[in-house]
Amino acid sequence: MRASRIIRTAVFIVCLTVSLSSQLHVVAEPAQTPAAKWQPAPEPAWEAAAGGHQQFDVASVRQNKSGMPWAGGDQMVMNVPYGPDDNFRETNGILSARNYPLLNLIVFAYKVPSAQGQALLASMPVWTNSASFDIEARTENRNVTKDQMRLMMQSLLAERFHLLVHRELREVNEYAAVLVEGGKLGPHLRPHPADQPCSPVVAAQNSGAPQPKASDPHAFAGGFPLRCRTFGPGPTTAPYLKGVGSLDMTMETMVSTFSGYGSLGRPVVDKTGLTGTYDWYIEFLPELPPGVEMPGRPPDAAGPTFIEALHKQLGIKLAPQKGPYDFLIVDHIEHATEN
Repeated sequence: MRASRIIRTAVFIVCLTVSLSSQLHVVAEPAQTPAAKWQPAPEPAWEAAAGGHQQFDVASVRQNKSGMPWAGGDQMVMNVPYGPDDNFRETNGILSARNYPLLNLIVFAYKVPSAQGQALLASMPVWTNSASFDIEARTENRNVTKDQMRLMMQSLLAERFHLLVHRELREVNEYAAVLVEGGKLGPHLRPHPADQPCSPVVAAQNSGAPQPKASDPHAFAGGFPLRCRTFGPGPTTAPYLKGVGSLDMTMETMVSTFSGYGSLGRPVVDKTGLTGTYDWYIEFLPELPPGVEMPGRPPDAAGPTFIEALHKQLGIKLAPQKGPYDFLIVDHIEHATEN
C-alpha cells in the first residue's frame, strides 16, 4: 500500500511539473545594466478589446488550508480554464475555483504566456508560492467572455490582495519560429477549413470540452481528435510520448506555447508570416527535470525531441535572436482580505 501511494504521488508530481512548465517555463531574467534600460510595455490589445476595467458583482475569497494536492490537500479545480488560450465553457456568469494557487490566479487574470514564468515568480513574495484559495464570484452579465472574466479577476486581486503590477519590455535572448521551407507546411500543420466553424465556447450543460471523434471532419489527419482553439492532448504512438495540438488556432498563439512544451529556456515569437488559423498536432519525447523519472518510461525511450518534432511534423525551425519581450512584474501583494 505504501509503495503504491509513493508511485501515485510521484506520477502526480511529474504530471504537475510538466503541466506548470507548459504554462510557466523558467526563462532566465536578464540582468539590468545602464546600457540596457527596461521600457514600459503598452497595454495588451486583448484588454482593450474586452472592454477595459470590469469587476464581479459578488465575490467570496477564502484561503484553502488543506495543503497542496500531492500532500493530501483538496484537488485544484476551476470552472474556467486558466491558460492563455480561448477555451471557455459558458458558466452563467459564475467563476468557481478551489484550492487554486495565487500564482495561477495571476496567470489567469493577466493572460500570462509561458515565457514570463521566472520574472513573475521572482517578483512575488515567497509565501505566494504555496498559498491557495477558494473563490466564488458572479457577474450579472450572462454573456461574459473569458477575457472579460480575466479583467474581473484583475479587479478582484487588486481589491482583496491589494495587487499592483506593471509591464516591462526587456531585451532578451529569444527564438524566432520560421518555416523550414518558405511557404511549405509540415505534415501535421494545415490551414483550418473556412467552412468548418470551430468555437472554444462550450454550453454550461455540457460537462466536457469539445472533443470530436476521429471520424469527424474536425479531427486532424491521422485520426487525432483535437479541441477548438485550446491546447488539448491527443493519443500518441507510445505512452511516454507527449502529444498536443489544437484546431482553428493562430500561429501567434500556437508559437507562444513552444517555450514551455519544449523546455527551451527562452521566449519564442512568431516569424512564420502565416496568417489566419491552423490545425496542428505534435508528438515528442518530453524533457524531464534533472533527477526526475517518469514511471513507465524506459531509460532508453525513443522519440523525437521537441525541436526535431517541430522541424519534421510542423515544418518549423527555431532561429536564435535578441528582441524585446513583454514581462508582467508584481510590485505589491498582501495576504487576502476575506469576506
